[in-house]
Amino acid sequence: MKIEKNGKTYDVKENKASWTLTTEAGIISVSYNVPKDDCPTLDALRAYVIESNLF
Repeated sequence: MKIEKNGKTYDVKENKASWTLTTEAGIISVSYNVPKDDCPTLDALRAYVIESNLF
């Protein structure tokens, strides 16, 4: 699964209690962990990423 925002592509991995988003920033890989309590579905996660200034 992938989410795109501002030219960046985030690879999404679903875990039991969270989502892990990974992207490349130059030669460094960056990961974000988002609890499923905040975003229970992939659509909710996608909306969160698009609205958040963190990503």
